[in-house]
Amino acid sequence: MYTIRNILVTTDFSEYSATALEYAQALAAKTKATIQLLHVITDHRRGGTPQVSRPQHETEADAQMKKFVDEHVDEYTYVEQAVRTGNPAVEILRYAGEHEVDLIIIATHGRTGLAHILLGSVAEKVVRHSTVPVMTVKPSEFLEPLITVDDVANELHLTDEASGSGAAGE
Repeated sequence: MYTIRNILVTTDFSEYSATALEYAQALAAKTKATIQLLHVITDHRRGGTPQVSRPQHETEADAQMKKFVDEHVDEYTYVEQAVRTGNPAVEILRYAGEHEVDLIIIATHGRTGLAHILLGSVAEKVVRHSTVPVMTVKPSEFLEPLITVDDVANELHLTDEASGSGAAGE
């Protein structure tokens, strides 16, 4: 039987990753697992982008991590926090291997089309290369309902599709 002892949740301190953390907390409550919360500072030096010195950047990330945990972690959940610098997908996978992670939970930002192609997807790379299961959490604003109220009304002929109003026979 597969036992979940360590859950890795990645965070960029956004509401997207707060949602992933909510899922992790629910699962940890059921399995008594430890949550490993990881933030990766993207290292842009290879791309020539000027970067804040690493210690200062890590200090800021540590402060953001503390605030994020204070705002989003309930008092019943044990969370270990870590900040790393490098390529996010690589560092996430490296951390998972070093800490015997049983499950990775990562939020997707819902980018599609050109934005997805240009920016890439950390979540996609983690899913593709992970040796442990990965749960992706899609932000609710990007979830499209499978069936809307209008679809049901139209299929049951409760509305006049041509005019879009009232029940049939009104």
